[in-house]
Amino acid sequence: MKKLGLIVSGICLGATLVSAQTLQWTSGQLGGGWYTMAAGVAKIIESENKDIQLKIVPGGGTANPSKVEKGKSQLGFGLDTVTYLAANGKDIYRKKHQNISLIAMGMSDIIFHVIKSKDAKYSNIGDLLKNGKDEKIAITKVGSSDEKIFSWIMKYYGTSYPDLKRRGFKVIHGNYAEISSQYKDGLIDYAVMNLGLPGAAVIDMLLSRDGEITNLPQDLRTSLKSEWGYNTGTLPSNTYKDQGYNVTTGNMSTIMFASNKISENVIYNITKSLCENQSQLANIHGSMKNFSCKTATVNAPIPVHPGAAKYYREMGYIK
Repeated sequence: MKKLGLIVSGICLGATLVSAQTLQWTSGQLGGGWYTMAAGVAKIIESENKDIQLKIVPGGGTANPSKVEKGKSQLGFGLDTVTYLAANGKDIYRKKHQNISLIAMGMSDIIFHVIKSKDAKYSNIGDLLKNGKDEKIAITKVGSSDEKIFSWIMKYYGTSYPDLKRRGFKVIHGNYAEISSQYKDGLIDYAVMNLGLPGAAVIDMLLSRDGEITNLPQDLRTSLKSEWGYNTGTLPSNTYKDQGYNVTTGNMSTIMFASNKISENVIYNITKSLCENQSQLANIHGSMKNFSCKTATVNAPIPVHPGAAKYYREMGYIK
């Protein structure tokens, strides 16, 4: 009987392991806030749902909607503006993304950083792109929100990568850790990053080499809003070393979304775990301190997943 009991226990344990659902969560680049945020939130979800396992993989703001749409990942971090473009088949998205739905938005503000070294010539990105020659600049890889915004900015100023190359620019694409290293070593004088506050890579950069975060020109901000729905935001003073001033720049809201193919029950449990542990989020990343499930579907850029909607409805957050 004892042997039979052990066999039965083994079968039950095996069944539990097999039934655990592994979901791939496409986040952000290594060294960035999204990757840290996803890893921290995943631990909370897994601790409360033994049948859900989450695999965190690097991703980017523009690539993530398509990865989930095509089934390469099942969960994703995204940006409100960019995910709206994907859902509606605009800009770089040739087809409407109809297989993605919202879990929560407002998870953190993603602030556009244009960093210049102390001795760099140009005080803002407009003057740099219009007048610069033989300058050294780094941007994250194509597929990231950082690079997408930079492409909009180049378009506004009537330039492009080939044009910058003709003018002697050295343009480097890399992840946040690589860009930080290039800046500290003096291999670049300008860096473009789209990060939650405070950005770990930016902290590291400015501790090692003096620099400043620059404002986006007002005419550029107006154009980005009217053309792409990209909002203006503020980087508060004293976020970084020697930054005794507010910076007026671009802002997007981080959203979490899922494939429509994931069951209502699974997304319900994920949403429940997220919302009932809000107090822990600021410990994962400071940019998440203002997240609230009460407003997690306000001005949603894509439809809300039925599982998430079920939880919010039960809590009285939506009707």
